[in-house]
Amino acid sequence: MRVRTALVDAARVVGAHRWTWLRTALVLQAIAAVIAGPVIVLLLRAALGAAGVAALTEASLGQVVRHPLAVLLLLVLAGVATVIVLVQHAAFVLVARDLLGGHVPTVGDLARQGLAAARRIAGPQAGLVLLYSFVLVPLGGFTLGASVARGIELPPFIAGELQKTPIGTAVWLLAVVAVVVLNLRLVLVPTLVLTTDLGPAGALAASWRLTRALAVKIALVALATGAATAVLGGGLATAVVALARVSDLVWPAASPVVAGLALTAVQALLVVAQGLLAAWASVALVLLATPGRASELPGPPPAEDAPPRRTAPAVLVAAAVAAAVAAAANTVALLDLGTGVTTQVVAHRGVTDGAVENTLESLEAAAALGADLVELDVLQAGDGGLVVVHDTNLRRIAGVNRNVWEMTTAELTATTVRQGGREGRLPTFDEFAQRADELDVPLLVELKTHGHEQGDLVGDVVAVLEAHDLVEDSLVQAFDAGTVEDIEMRFPAVSAGWVVAFSRGRLDPGAADFVTMEQTSYSPAVLQQAHAAGVQVYLWTVTDPVRMRAFVRDGVDGLITGSPARALEERAAVAAETGMAQRLEDALRSLTDW
Repeated sequence: MRVRTALVDAARVVGAHRWTWLRTALVLQAIAAVIAGPVIVLLLRAALGAAGVAALTEASLGQVVRHPLAVLLLLVLAGVATVIVLVQHAAFVLVARDLLGGHVPTVGDLARQGLAAARRIAGPQAGLVLLYSFVLVPLGGFTLGASVARGIELPPFIAGELQKTPIGTAVWLLAVVAVVVLNLRLVLVPTLVLTTDLGPAGALAASWRLTRALAVKIALVALATGAATAVLGGGLATAVVALARVSDLVWPAASPVVAGLALTAVQALLVVAQGLLAAWASVALVLLATPGRASELPGPPPAEDAPPRRTAPAVLVAAAVAAAVAAAANTVALLDLGTGVTTQVVAHRGVTDGAVENTLESLEAAAALGADLVELDVLQAGDGGLVVVHDTNLRRIAGVNRNVWEMTTAELTATTVRQGGREGRLPTFDEFAQRADELDVPLLVELKTHGHEQGDLVGDVVAVLEAHDLVEDSLVQAFDAGTVEDIEMRFPAVSAGWVVAFSRGRLDPGAADFVTMEQTSYSPAVLQQAHAAGVQVYLWTVTDPVRMRAFVRDGVDGLITGSPARALEERAAVAAETGMAQRLEDALRSLTDW
C-alpha cells in the first residue's frame, strides 16, 4: 500500500470515529496521570528507601544495585513503566485495527487483545521491547500517545560538549542520523507485535523489510506534519498571547483570569490535537504494516459514532466543571510565577564568545559583561601546581595528546589553547584568582581530579582563595561528596557544593552548602526541599531562554550557562514584567515547543 493511500484512508477512519479516538486519548491521559505517575513514584521511593538512600544519583547507584530488594523494586518499576507505555501505544493500534475491520471495540475487547499481545512479548525478547520503548522511541520523539516516555531526553550538556570539537560534532551528527534512521525503519514494530503473531525479534525484522521503500516517504510526511503542527501551534499561541497583552493594557486586574482561561483552552486543544494525530498515525501504520491484507480491509463506516444523546448533557457538564477547575488552577499557577529576581548568572568557564574557555581573557570578558560569578575548572599538574583547565587530556583544547598529570605547571602554562578561532594560554589558578580579585569577580571553582593527585589538593585550592581574599564570596564545588565533606570539616568558611549529574528522588545534600544539578534532574519540588534544608541550588548548563526564565521565576539560586549575556537579558526581562502576557507565553512555549 502506498503511503499516500494509507494517510488518506487513515484520515477517513479518524474523521468517522473521532469521538472514539477522543475518548481513547482522554482515558490514556487519565491512566498516565492517576495510575502510572503515582505508582512509579511510590516504587522509586520504596527502592531508594530499601537501599537507604534518598535519591538515585551517580554517587548512590552502586549502593542501590548492591541491595537485592532495591534492585527488585527497580525492575518492577521498569516493568510497570513498560506496561503503561505499551498499554498507551497498544490502545491506539488495537482501536485502529478494529475500526478498520468495521468494529468499534469495547474496553473488554482491548483488554483481551492486549493480554494476548503481552503473552507474545513475555520472555527473553521482552528486553527488545524495553530498549525500543524507552531508548529509541523517546530519543526519536515518536511516542504515539505514550506520555510516560515523553519526558525521556539526553541532558543538553552532552550535545554541547560533543559539539566543541569537529570529531565530537561528527559523532553527534552520526548518532542523530542513526536514531532517525532506526526510528523510521523500525516504526512498524509495535504495530506488528500487536496486530500479528510475530514476537519482538520477528517484528524488528519485518519492520526493517517493510519500510525499505517507505522510510523516505514516512520521513517526509513526519516533517510536513511537524511543520504544519508548529505553524498552527505557533499561530494559536501568538493569538492568545496577544489577547493577554491587550488585557494587560486595558484591564490589568482581569489579566490573570484571561491568561488562565487561555492556557486552559490551549491545553484542551492540545489534548484533542495530539489524540487525533496519534490516531491518524496509528491507522496509517496498521495499513502499512499489513500490505497483504490491505485489499481485504473494508473502508470506514459512513456513520459517525457520536456519543448517545442521553449522555451528552452529562458529558458537557463534566467538561465544563473540569475546564473551570483547570482554569482556576492555571490562574493560580501563573500568579505564583515569581518576579522577584534572586538568581545569579554564572559564566560557564568564563565568556567564550571571543575567548578560549578557562583563560584570563574569558574571565575578563565575563567581568565586562557583568556576570555574577565565573565558573572555572582546576586540575593538579604533575609537579603539584594548580592549573585552570577542564579536560584531563589536552587533545580537545590544544590539539596535543598529553595528560595533565604527566606535565609540569610550566609546560601546561606554556601550552597554546585554541577554541572558536581564538588562541590563549592556560593560566595557573593563582593567576586566575589574582585577576578575579582585581576585577572584583567572585569565582565558582570546580575541583577536577584525574586520579594522580599528590599532597593536599583541597588545602592548596583554599589557600589560593584565601591569599586573594576570595573566600567570602566565592564557591567551591566537586562531584565527589567526600571532597565536599572534607571542605566543610576543615574549612567551614568556604561555601562547598556537590555537583550532581543525575538525580531521581528526594534531594539529599549531605554536608553541602549548595547543590549544582544538571538541569534535567531539576524540579520545583527539589528546590523547595533544598531551601527548606538551607541549601542553595545551581543548575548547569542552561542555554535555552525559555528555561532560563522559568528557572529565574522559580527562584533557582544560580544558572551556570555558556550564554551569560542571554541569561542576564532574560533575568532583567523577568524583573521588568508588569503583566501576564510573558508568563503565559513561556507556559505555552513549554507546552508546545513553540
